[in-house]
Amino acid sequence: MGASASVVQEYFKAVDYWADIADKKDWKLAIWIVGQNDVDLVDRFLEIERSPVGQFEDIFFRFDTPYEGSGDEYTEQLWQEYAGWFSEEVEEKYDIIKALRHDGLLKEEYVPDTSVEHTAANLWKEMLRFKACISGLENACFCIYFPPGQERGLSRTEWFKKVLEEGIPQGIRLTTIDMKKNRSVNLDESPAVIYICPKFDMAAALHNRMARSDTGNDLIAPENRFKQQVSAVMDCTQKQDWKLLDKEIRKLLDVAKELKDTNILTSALFIAAEACYAIREYKHSIKYSDDTIREAEKAMDNGEAAGYSYWKMATSMKAAVLTAEKKREEAIALYEGLAEKAIGQKDPYYVMEGYRMCGFLRYEEGQLNQAFEYFLLALAAGSYLSEEIRRNSTFTYAAYLALHTGRQVRAPIDMEVLEGQLQEWLGEDWKQLVEGPAMQQAKARRKSKIFG
Repeated sequence: MGASASVVQEYFKAVDYWADIADKKDWKLAIWIVGQNDVDLVDRFLEIERSPVGQFEDIFFRFDTPYEGSGDEYTEQLWQEYAGWFSEEVEEKYDIIKALRHDGLLKEEYVPDTSVEHTAANLWKEMLRFKACISGLENACFCIYFPPGQERGLSRTEWFKKVLEEGIPQGIRLTTIDMKKNRSVNLDESPAVIYICPKFDMAAALHNRMARSDTGNDLIAPENRFKQQVSAVMDCTQKQDWKLLDKEIRKLLDVAKELKDTNILTSALFIAAEACYAIREYKHSIKYSDDTIREAEKAMDNGEAAGYSYWKMATSMKAAVLTAEKKREEAIALYEGLAEKAIGQKDPYYVMEGYRMCGFLRYEEGQLNQAFEYFLLALAAGSYLSEEIRRNSTFTYAAYLALHTGRQVRAPIDMEVLEGQLQEWLGEDWKQLVEGPAMQQAKARRKSKIFG
């Protein structure tokens, strides 16, 4: 990437690496293998996913308890840290229960049951009990982040190995960061354990940033104020206060403009769009999405690689808002445009998603013929993905709805052809994947973020 490298571009690489595994169903532990210079970048990505402006549907948590070498003691400390999240002494802005109650998402009151044996397996069960108390999380996972523990050079292999052997239930996932040159988690890759080995260029990105301005630890330097202001905007979404959020967004954009970096300005606009979406200020979310799209299109015209990433995310955000507001025709036009742009970018996943959502919106309107045709386009796009991604992504939902609508509007012989194609694309067990009990809600479900 060299001279064109920026920290924002490297961040969106991390987003893309996670997108590659987010929809896979089988894994339980994802390990990032990175160099020392890349730790902060991955940590920042995971921290943003913990916030309301995170991009993925899983709900992220973080355990800060350091690993001291004793697995049993570590597990006990994790229990204590978890219980502390719900204590009366917790700061108001970190009060999970109060935030859920305020948003109307708490189905029933929850108090951690610490009377059970303090094993890791029981901790996951307790977290699932908490998850069951929250509306709308039936299909989301709790993804638990364990920061790297390299300070003492202690191996965490046995603890993670034991946790995997005890069993990690559906609905719980773990992730951690490990160092290339000083591994603390050495486990064989398997369906349950996957490795993310990103190729970042943080050295070049940081060099370019330093070349523009040697800010060091200067708290009033624009680069440092930008980081602080991103955090300020994220904190505002917890308070559900539009006037306060509007004020902090304006500050963020002012600082971004000072930096005279189009990628940073575009990222600031997208953060603003996500933050407004998080507190259901949909009109403002659309405004900032439009601003992001405009800047991203300029970047694409200038041949900047990050432009398309911003464009597709902002377009998806705007379409999601229009979908939430049931402005189906406008949403369909955007999703169709997203699919067409993705074709030009050779991005089959977003081609599939664009057409899948067009099909779902037509299905909601009762226009089954058009819906079926869109679902076929989505499946055709998904056929360019690997079989593993097809089996563990929204491809299966498109397949279910294609069958569901097609059986109402097409002849049986046409459906036999589609079924044969699904077997080729998904394997011999395609019926279990596409027509199992888990798919029965597909015809009535929209993808949405619960905490943002």
